[in-house]
Amino acid sequence: MESAEYEEWMLGSIRLYKDLHDFELQDPTRVLEWIGDKTICIAGFESAKTNEILQLLLPPKLHAVENQGLCPERDLKVEHGGFSEHPVYSLKHVPNSSLLVTSGPSTSPVQVWQIGAEEKDVIKPQSTIRSEAGKKTWTKIATTTSSVLYGSQANNVHLTEIESTKLIYSLGVAQTDSVSNLCFLDTNTFFLCCESGRQYIVDVRQPKPSIEGRVDPSSTCKPLWRAAVTSRKQEATTTIASLSSEGHIVITDTRELSKPLKCTKHRVSNSASSENFLCISWAPALEDTIAISGFDGNVEIYNTKYWDTSMKERDPLFTHKGHSVMAVCEDGGTPKVTAHSWHPWKEQTVLSAATDGSLHVWDWADTPTEQHP
Repeated sequence: MESAEYEEWMLGSIRLYKDLHDFELQDPTRVLEWIGDKTICIAGFESAKTNEILQLLLPPKLHAVENQGLCPERDLKVEHGGFSEHPVYSLKHVPNSSLLVTSGPSTSPVQVWQIGAEEKDVIKPQSTIRSEAGKKTWTKIATTTSSVLYGSQANNVHLTEIESTKLIYSLGVAQTDSVSNLCFLDTNTFFLCCESGRQYIVDVRQPKPSIEGRVDPSSTCKPLWRAAVTSRKQEATTTIASLSSEGHIVITDTRELSKPLKCTKHRVSNSASSENFLCISWAPALEDTIAISGFDGNVEIYNTKYWDTSMKERDPLFTHKGHSVMAVCEDGGTPKVTAHSWHPWKEQTVLSAATDGSLHVWDWADTPTEQHP
């Protein structure tokens, strides 16, 4: 980016952001996993090298109650580290423990890691779990305090006890749809989204899914889908936000997975690329707010409160363009966002990573455009 353009964006950022921090990682990451509210885990995903897995302590000002203003802070501290022989595409912390679980390309197993094993600052492999990854996809994972859920296709989703590596559940479906993401709703129930848009709610005490549906608005081709869930505080149901590689965003809930409650179309010049960095998430501390990324160098924030079922384009609440304007990839192209993650309790604070190795922590400023009728 030209110096004048960069300076103009930085000046504008003082107005747009309450807080903005720019870090440079040694290697790009596509995982941003919180360990508490002060540390995160990242990992490399390059296929031609050994990849680091790091637990990083954020600077004190990033977990203080009050924000500190615009600051190019660069003092991330490595608390623990290890090395993976496989690229890391997914990483999950096992709640209330010092364990991590990772997965990668179809040739790599599900790996369990111990943080601080023997040597206090080391992350070491503890055990492996055999997965049945498909040739065109990779194994997705989710964890509880004692088990790991994993699978690459709907018909090979399994639940295994972490300590004993004993298989305790297999999903009884015949469909071979590639798994897009998995997450637990409680200790006995999980949500499964397939790349095709097929979705399941599964109780592991039952062999078959308890609820099944499909998110599939009219499309010129077959888009890939990814989803995120959040629980409504005043209702006994879970709300689902689904994002397609063509930019469709569909809100449903667990009462009827195939019935859209709200919809919009994200403006995209091109559909998401083959790397499939698609990411959608609900804000943990803001009602009706989602973030999406994976199409380009931006992260878009949307308030879904006033949406209806018309698939029309709507303006985002805020767009973080920092990865697009603050760096250039080695091949001269614009960095693409690989992952984003909300701060556990700071309402408008988001972390985002990109293909150039940049890691941004940002908190956007309220503007008059955030007021809806």
